[in-house]
Amino acid sequence: MRTRFIAAAAALAGAGLVPGAAAAEEPEAPAPTVMQESTTEVVLPTGEAVGIAPDGVLDIDGGTYSVGKNADGERLLTPLDAVDEVAAGEYDAEAFNVDDPGGEEPEPEPEPEPNVTLTGAWLDGSAPELTGVAWTKVGTTEQGGPEYFEGGTAQFALEPGRYHVVTFMLKGVEGDEADVIASIQEVRVGAKPVELLVNGKKAKPLGFDLDREAVSGNVQLDVFSYPPNVQEGDGAYLGFWASPGGELYAVPTGRLTGGHDVGYVVREGLTSPSGVADPYSYSLLRHGSRGFRGDLTPAVHDEDLARIDADYQTLGAKGAFTRQDLPRHPDYEPGFYTNTGEVALPSSRTEFFTADEDFTWEHRAYFPYEGGPGSAWDLVHHRSGVLEAGSVQDMTWNNAPLSVGIDNNGQPWPPAAFVRWDRYESLYFGPWMFSSSANGEGVQSEYLPGKITLFQDGEILAQNDEIGVGLGIDEVAAGRLTLAAATEREASWTPLGTRSEAEWTFDYDPEGNPVLPVSVVEFAASGVVNGYAEAGTVQDVALEFAQQPGADDQVCAAMTFAVSYDDGASWTEVALDRDGDTATASLDLPEDAAFVSVRFTAADEAGNTVSHETIRSYGLR
Repeated sequence: MRTRFIAAAAALAGAGLVPGAAAAEEPEAPAPTVMQESTTEVVLPTGEAVGIAPDGVLDIDGGTYSVGKNADGERLLTPLDAVDEVAAGEYDAEAFNVDDPGGEEPEPEPEPEPNVTLTGAWLDGSAPELTGVAWTKVGTTEQGGPEYFEGGTAQFALEPGRYHVVTFMLKGVEGDEADVIASIQEVRVGAKPVELLVNGKKAKPLGFDLDREAVSGNVQLDVFSYPPNVQEGDGAYLGFWASPGGELYAVPTGRLTGGHDVGYVVREGLTSPSGVADPYSYSLLRHGSRGFRGDLTPAVHDEDLARIDADYQTLGAKGAFTRQDLPRHPDYEPGFYTNTGEVALPSSRTEFFTADEDFTWEHRAYFPYEGGPGSAWDLVHHRSGVLEAGSVQDMTWNNAPLSVGIDNNGQPWPPAAFVRWDRYESLYFGPWMFSSSANGEGVQSEYLPGKITLFQDGEILAQNDEIGVGLGIDEVAAGRLTLAAATEREASWTPLGTRSEAEWTFDYDPEGNPVLPVSVVEFAASGVVNGYAEAGTVQDVALEFAQQPGADDQVCAAMTFAVSYDDGASWTEVALDRDGDTATASLDLPEDAAFVSVRFTAADEAGNTVSHETIRSYGLR
């Protein structure tokens, strides 16, 4: 920064300043001075930033200022073109005080006296351990909370008017467990203090009455009063989540006025008791309107639900993973996945889901990470979309072979994606390096170490030592981009997928489709069960040129396939019978090999290319 010393001053009529050194013109600047490391910066109300050195010297880059002092001898630095505004009272002169930036803290406005006292009583009349409160003024977007109070008494201040008050009372709070009583009430606030009672003695069970005995894995409850045309942050909202669960109750709602969307959403994941011969699970959702009304624990029959017969294979090693589901409602987004318990691998299970045309289902399971947060772990994803009542379908999990993937298959975040996010003014690149393309499955490895690099014209634009990299839109010009990624891993839950490498070269248009034109070669190999195929047999292989979902459609122009039976030490090209975007091949699986590794290349008619290989895609036995 160029350093200048300004000693000009101007008369500030009515500002009460003691003038500093006066000069009709700006003096000639002395020799430049190097500022100390401890120089601080003050931003003036007009937006200029000036530096203050420890010895009191001002560091100013351009501009013309008036320097004066107040009665305490503190310097006031005012741009000359703002002097008239200060004199006219449009700015407070003390706002330009560079020796005491900000001046004294203004006296805080006194808090209004509480005029609403809420008292909560549990099922037996005792006080709850914790009470949560949120409120919204009827017919407005005014809202407050959530606030939480120990015990069963809460006090707060409300201006006169009608309010919807949403409350939670909790007991048995320990770790991730609690029982809760929810309520939605309307209250009128006037000149006199208001006493509001949440009477848990009137509470009724809230949940689902099932055909089978089931154990709660976790439960989520959202209770709200949203004004019309709700925007994020408007209205009253309380959310509750407990795992493995908790008893839910609600106090029936009385008369409500106003045009608010008042209600609740309850989501629950349940599993069969341990030791049953044929395991099962439930993933359920219900939305209630106009508060807590009617039957709060309605009967839910298996025949009215959607059913999925799930076959849980292994990826080459016996073990277990944890199953979760996510129902996406267009109006009430879920905060968490519902948990339906740990699943042994291999095993099978009958799974039931709420069926409704208004929302879609996504499914995932995770292998446990080792070493705590930040350690690599695998998330396996499926999606089934809208499910119809009484429908039955099959779903196979852990579908080797493994390879590089770019289809999310239900995972909302972080995405397997090559995208331009205009909203965040950024580009993001994040392939899944040990995924599965069979039976609509994706596998994401979180916190996967490796190296990922984005190039343009031989120059490195971005690099990261975990798979996934982002940078600003303004850092990348139109042209040809290359993304290279490589990773190795050892996982206790599978001997497969020990190393993967991939490289994409593609055209980038800052004004074009934000979903970038990248692809992979997906493939399925017959006879792979629990991660292994039978050695010494002939295996059918199906390949497909698969573009990133949402990208501009391109036609495959070239494709190759090679295999290795010695962990990539040598490779053999495989003849393909290709028809457009798909191809078939056959493999003579050797008797003496333990694993099959795969390598692919492909190009589209626009000249975008991909090459990727995975060591130990599946095993032989």
